[in-house]
Amino acid sequence: MTPGSGAAPSGPRRCHLPGKDKAWASALAQQLFVASQAFKRIAVGKFLLFKSNSYNSCWQTFPCIYSMSATVSPALPLDAALEQAIAEHQAGRYQQAEELYLGILEAQPFHAIANHNLGLLAGQLGQYQAGLPYLHKALSVNPDEGQFWLSYATGLLKAGQPAEALDIVSTAIARGLDNPASQALRLEAQQAADAAADAPSQQDIDEIVGLYHAGQYPQMENATRRLLEAYPESAFGWSVLGTALQVQGKDALQALQKTVALAPHDAEAHGNLGNAWQAAGQFDAAIDCYLRALEIQPDFAEAHSNLGGALLAQGRLQDAAESYRRALQVRPDYALAHFNLGNTLKELQQFDAAAGSYRSALLLLPDDAEIHCNLGNTLQAMQDYPAALDSYRRALELDPAYVAAHSNSGAALHQLKRHAEAEASYRHALRLAPRDANANNGLGQCLQALDRFDDAVQAYRSAIVWQSQHVAARSNLGQVLYLLERKEEAIASYREVLRLQPDSADAHSQLALALAGNEQPELAHPLYLRAVELAPDSAKALVNLGDFLKTSQRYDEAIASYRRALLIDAADAAVHHSIGLALQADNQFDAAIAAYTQALEIDPGLAIAHSNIGSAQQAQKLLEAARLSYMRALELEARFPAAHFNLGTCLSELGQPEAAIDSYLRALDIEPAYREAHVNLGAVLSNMGRIDDAIQRCRLALDINPGWEDVHSNLLFLLAHSAGQEPAALFAEHRRYAERFETPHIASWPAHPNPRDPQRQLRIGFISADFNNHAVAHFITPVLDNLVKSPDLSLYAYYNNQRNDHITARLRELMPQWRQIDKLSNQQAARQISDDGIDILIDLSGHTGGNRMTLLARKPAPLQASWIGYPLTTGLQAVDYYLTDRHFSPPGLLDEQFSEKLLSLPACAPFLPSHEAPTMSPAPALQNGYLTFGSFNRANKLSRAVIARWSTLLRAVPDARMFLAAMPSERISDTLRGWFAEEGVAAERLTFQLRTDNRTYLELHRHVDVCLDTFPYTGGTTSFHALWMGVPTLTVAGPTLPSRAGASILEHTGLEAFAARDEDDFVRKGKFVADNIMFLATLRLTMRQRLEASAMGQPALIAAGLESGLRSMWQRWCAGLPAAPFEALAGQETA
Repeated sequence: MTPGSGAAPSGPRRCHLPGKDKAWASALAQQLFVASQAFKRIAVGKFLLFKSNSYNSCWQTFPCIYSMSATVSPALPLDAALEQAIAEHQAGRYQQAEELYLGILEAQPFHAIANHNLGLLAGQLGQYQAGLPYLHKALSVNPDEGQFWLSYATGLLKAGQPAEALDIVSTAIARGLDNPASQALRLEAQQAADAAADAPSQQDIDEIVGLYHAGQYPQMENATRRLLEAYPESAFGWSVLGTALQVQGKDALQALQKTVALAPHDAEAHGNLGNAWQAAGQFDAAIDCYLRALEIQPDFAEAHSNLGGALLAQGRLQDAAESYRRALQVRPDYALAHFNLGNTLKELQQFDAAAGSYRSALLLLPDDAEIHCNLGNTLQAMQDYPAALDSYRRALELDPAYVAAHSNSGAALHQLKRHAEAEASYRHALRLAPRDANANNGLGQCLQALDRFDDAVQAYRSAIVWQSQHVAARSNLGQVLYLLERKEEAIASYREVLRLQPDSADAHSQLALALAGNEQPELAHPLYLRAVELAPDSAKALVNLGDFLKTSQRYDEAIASYRRALLIDAADAAVHHSIGLALQADNQFDAAIAAYTQALEIDPGLAIAHSNIGSAQQAQKLLEAARLSYMRALELEARFPAAHFNLGTCLSELGQPEAAIDSYLRALDIEPAYREAHVNLGAVLSNMGRIDDAIQRCRLALDINPGWEDVHSNLLFLLAHSAGQEPAALFAEHRRYAERFETPHIASWPAHPNPRDPQRQLRIGFISADFNNHAVAHFITPVLDNLVKSPDLSLYAYYNNQRNDHITARLRELMPQWRQIDKLSNQQAARQISDDGIDILIDLSGHTGGNRMTLLARKPAPLQASWIGYPLTTGLQAVDYYLTDRHFSPPGLLDEQFSEKLLSLPACAPFLPSHEAPTMSPAPALQNGYLTFGSFNRANKLSRAVIARWSTLLRAVPDARMFLAAMPSERISDTLRGWFAEEGVAAERLTFQLRTDNRTYLELHRHVDVCLDTFPYTGGTTSFHALWMGVPTLTVAGPTLPSRAGASILEHTGLEAFAARDEDDFVRKGKFVADNIMFLATLRLTMRQRLEASAMGQPALIAAGLESGLRSMWQRWCAGLPAAPFEALAGQETA
């Protein structure tokens, strides 16, 4: 924020106005300063100094400084003091000269030369009347010194006593001082005396001066006009009239122009006219007047100062500063010149010098609140916020109602992140001045920092109401509206900023950023380019362009833009860092690390560069090196949330979940709204089987920001794993997701132009983040192998992931119309789907990682379905069907748990065995003599409740063992071992096996007789593989789809006997197989045939059913019918 909110940053420039801060004209000045006998703070000096003993050359404006002559012989110490006083006097150091002269007179009151020169000094400083006693005393002491006669006569003349001056000079001539100088002086005195006879009386003058001092300006104006009726050519009268008009805010130009015409050689008259022109905004005319005044009187301090004000108003800052310095050369104790020089230096961004000028002013005017405030503004510009606050506090002590000081205190507190105090300061300012646009804007910034975005919007709008062209407020309004996701309004605000500043590079960049964020990159790009055109030497504009290109995945162009910025400022570490980010995003990890290293060579304390080096190392699986880089970042910046977060991800990969949790918690302590930290912390807790803790973490995150859709998806996924969830509550939570993230888009769903031809070739899109070595890809690949053979279908893939492997390559072959959408916004991806003319879009992710639910919520295709990836409803109205089978979801049993209509296939998904699967081994119980239960499920399914159920069975079969594979770490194994111990199951009965490669994983089934299923999220892929290896899974069929996966596999393969009704039945069945080992061993030999004979072992059958189902749902859409549940069989179409 620019310091100075609530007032112009430098405060108003104070200008000497006639009749206020300086004498109006010599006649009035003699009245205003007549009482002073000390000459340390005199407003105007007019006369030149000479040092001469001659009578012939010193009468141009005033008698000379008298030096020692043979007629005067003071004692030696006074002699030295006099010489020093004369030297100071001639050098223009009047204060020092005055003190020396007064010192001489204290020792020798009748010292003629000291009296004479002190009288001269008074006249030079404009205090003619005050100088007369000294000149008179000098003449009295030494009447034989002709110079003393002439000096006294000149002083009388200048003091407005021409008759007395004429008398003195005539006496001098009569005494023999008859020369051209004395004759000229007598002529001048005679003319002045004649003019005085036709001039206002002293009584008239005193009356007007008295009205001025009483502040009775209208009466002063009337009295002056009456005086001018009597004396129409009185320069005094016109000058005083100008002053009377000015102090009333009236037009004084005519009066002051008349004054100049009558007194063309009066410097003050020209200065006063200049002030009038400056007040009228006519700065050229004002400057001409000040320059004329300075021609007449070069040491006219006020003219120098006011000339500075006019130059400053024209933006001629260096010239203005020089004028103020000249004023200070004449009058070093001129507080106003120090103040205005400070203002000018601040505008020149010479902050140290500006602060020095303000401090000099405060030495002279310590109780001036405005100077304290402007010093505070300068200190704030120097980022010395505590010192700035001290200055504002002093200003407010002097003037508690000083709006700018309250407002600027708010700005300093805001910079110190003391936002609550800042808000109080701004609100105090606004109580005093509710229409202060700057204070409203500052309050908005403070509220925005406090995350009170709606209140900030109101404050910014108030600023704009009171100052419609307040650019900063409009820009800030755009920013906070953008943060509130009110992007169209933000764009409108930024457009208004651009209208007000059409040649501003920053205005172009701001609007471009908002458009890019609103998924309008085609509009943003030209604006970024225009910003660079407007500011070709601006590294910032090039960096903004580079950032946009990087976000657009145009990495080479982004790097080129950054490198152009480095040509302007090669030592900008942040730009080197940005190059690193672009290279890393382009998977050029070594080059990225080199760029980050260059940034660190410039700025070794750049913690973020160390953190991103760690990120690049982690991407290359250099985990220990990455950990050390993150630690180095945290050594430099302990409260660096991103480094704590990255360290957490690294530790998680290193198999240190507890340490990872600590890192995520540290990140959240620093930044409670760190969304990714909430997500990853929940994932680690989930992987440790702490499902309820993970759920609580998601809910805490959503309390912070209900708009985090990925956190809400995580919550839904975790709830599906929680044993305590009722089906109705689970469905309601999915619908809440839809209400927040789908409802805002329903009104803008497109009217799909797809031709309603029920028999034409259909364009089928599959969208997923799992087109790689993932279970989803393994399930779908054999179906796609068959679908691609159909001439009635054209398949499209929308891949939301950067991971590519041999499975990805295989799927690309099956779906050559491949679209990479992981870097596309929802709007861009929806446009791509629409442009592709997709008829039916099938989502394979649901609410699992990498999903695009908020894309589906925009309804980019006429028909949408969910399949395989997630065994629950999406909750979205935009998704029409959920693909299942009659065993997975028996008709009528689960329909109320889905917002979609259920379409039953011959089997929900196929299973094809891995080519790495070894030959089936005999049941290990035959050799061991005891039964071995087992589990190959992922650790996050192994909740405390699951362990409790399994332990009940193990207690019922006391000689049985438990084999647990796929453990992510020893620490997870230790946790589970502890839970079993709590249930009375000894550690000797347990065998844990860390996660292995796929071949070893399959071979490990030779150690297991029967697998025990998890709940409420039962096994799918693991149950298939176990069956192929001859191992059945003992399960309990639950009330939700996730809890029925195990049972459905068993029903498909004729193994319903292993599907228990409840926990007691689970234990009974487990005891039965333990007591019938031969039965189990015989059954083991039939497993592969059972799978192959089932619908799950026939992907062609499933593909035919899927094609039939797709055609049926399409025909319903063409007929204008809503989605409805049905069963799709191979070769069957249902209209």
